Amino acid sequence: MSETDQAAWAMQALKNLRTADNQVIIDSVIKVIDDQQAEIESLRGSMEGQLWSPTSWHQDQQEQQKK
Repeated sequence: MSETDQAAWAMQALKNLRTADNQVIIDSVIKVIDDQQAEIESLRGSMEGQLWSPTSWHQDQQEQQKK
């Protein structure tokens, strides 16, 4: 199960547990999970861009040749 699937499953499970008494808490937890997923995706995209960019690879190759 992927991280996205896990987050979706957790949010659905929390929605199923929601009652009038705990609605604010459950909704807040769901929002935190959703915000964390967005941040994870953003960081993943940023990291992949840095790891796989041709410029970064070329710079690494030049540094290794200097050694």
